[in-house]
Amino acid sequence: MINRQDIRHNSRVLALTNLFCHLFGDEDEIYSTLLYKEEVGTFNFDNEMYYRIFNGVVENQTEIDSYVEKNAPNWPLNNIPKIDLIILRIAIFELMIDKNQEKSIIIDEAVELAKEFGSDTSSKFVHGVLGSVLA
Repeated sequence: MINRQDIRHNSRVLALTNLFCHLFGDEDEIYSTLLYKEEVGTFNFDNEMYYRIFNGVVENQTEIDSYVEKNAPNWPLNNIPKIDLIILRIAIFELMIDKNQEKSIIIDEAVELAKEFGSDTSSKFVHGVLGSVLA
């Protein structure tokens, strides 16, 4: 559930949603999601943060994926659930490239996104991979 009070969380949720659409090449869905958030005035988010994350993940995907491959060697990228992969990409972008937030906040947010959008085991998987990235 979207916490309509935390604009940073909402920015990550919007980035997650649109990166998921982008993964499947659905640019029209990204556009409609952006239109929807503009029409719903109660959805507060940090526009600059959203675009920084979305564009940063897209532009640095190869580098980000190399972190995933190195730190989850038993999980080829195509075997990782797509939502978990996108959560990892966002967190690794923020941790290793953007470096705009405290590491503990980024990890906590990634785990929360995994609990909110992933499977029962997603949060443990995401936490484990991110722990390895920072080790």
